[in-house]
Amino acid sequence: MKGLIISSGDVANYKLLVKLLESHDFILCADGGIRHLMAVGAIPHLLIGDLDSVSKAGMNYINKNNIKLLKYPVMKDETDTELALDYLIREGFDEITLVGVTGSRMDHTLSNIFLLKGLNDKGIKGKIVDENNIIYYSDDYIRVERKEGFYTSVVPISNKGAKVTLQGFLYPLENHLIKFGSTLGVSNQIVNEYGVVKIIEGECLIITSKD
Repeated sequence: MKGLIISSGDVANYKLLVKLLESHDFILCADGGIRHLMAVGAIPHLLIGDLDSVSKAGMNYINKNNIKLLKYPVMKDETDTELALDYLIREGFDEITLVGVTGSRMDHTLSNIFLLKGLNDKGIKGKIVDENNIIYYSDDYIRVERKEGFYTSVVPISNKGAKVTLQGFLYPLENHLIKFGSTLGVSNQIVNEYGVVKIIEGECLIITSKD
């Protein structure tokens, strides 16, 4: 099953959001993400959060549409996004997309990106999507679809770097060490229908981006 989490970060492209809503089995709103669903007239299956970033209009929308609510206290150890993710993990979803989890709060953005590691460790396919980026985490193998106008970057996030093989890319690599802090893997291009990233050692973020 495919689950979609909508959080309260930036969503600049509502057409993209609508496409994501249509292609997932379960829609889970994390707290203030309800403003994005209001903008497109969508109703989530569940809203999780402490409601601290839900506006009065958002509360009216929740009540008017009888949206199922799982409320948490404001004083808690997890963000609303992590609570939403934990819910989908418990419910057995094998593919999870997060939207509205990037934006001006770099602390939230980075924390949300690293939530992808926990999904990978549990064997769950995870990705973050915004108007300009698709972000994956991998310590093994991933096949990335070619998208016109997009670049693909492979960024090591472990201290020892990562040994990587890239196939189907303009700049291929074969069992090559990309050092942590190096920009060697940035702004590559997929030249086949798919690009294949094999992580022999280490951990990487695979980021497909456009300007």
